[in-house]
Amino acid sequence: MKTKLLPLVAIISMAAFAPAHADVIASEGTTAYAVDSDGNVVRDNFGGCVRSIDWTKETAIAKCEGWEEPKPAPAPAPVVAPAPEPKPAPVVEKVKEDAPAAFRGFFENNKSELKPAAKEELDIYADYMTRHPETKIKVTGHTDSAGTKAYNQGLSERRAAAVKTYLESKEIDGARIETAGMGETSPVATNSTKEGRAQNRRVEIEVIK
Repeated sequence: MKTKLLPLVAIISMAAFAPAHADVIASEGTTAYAVDSDGNVVRDNFGGCVRSIDWTKETAIAKCEGWEEPKPAPAPAPVVAPAPEPKPAPVVEKVKEDAPAAFRGFFENNKSELKPAAKEELDIYADYMTRHPETKIKVTGHTDSAGTKAYNQGLSERRAAAVKTYLESKEIDGARIETAGMGETSPVATNSTKEGRAQNRRVEIEVIK
């Protein structure tokens, strides 16, 4: 059934007698309806939109036809960037905090036998080396200036060897113990006094690995 074109006078009449409470509907640029001078769709006495010959479902205004207007698409959810992965904690090499204090054992004049106090400290070294089997030490013997240099050199070596022998008796591998003798060449005190000479008759231990 074809839609009849309405005379201009009829359109004006409908616009004049359209209910005052009818909503104003903008033409939205479509030619599917009669349009007044303000660009709004002309309404009939019943508030309906006046169609033109160009009306089709594709050009129709949903509000004019009483169709449910499409709801706007929901706004996309905001994209939340993933939280950065925590950085791995830095690897810190464990420090051997249980390393024993520097050892300095003293001897009687012209002797290479260890004193009981020295053995007690060497027990600490033996325990430490047992817990850390990769550890190596250097044992250095010293003397005072009494006697010849050659004799003192041999005496300092025997004192270092006495420490090594004691540690070996505690099941410490002798390959882990380096020994050396310095004779009278490295005093830590004066050799002019009895007290100074006693300080120089010594063995020192250094952890070298």
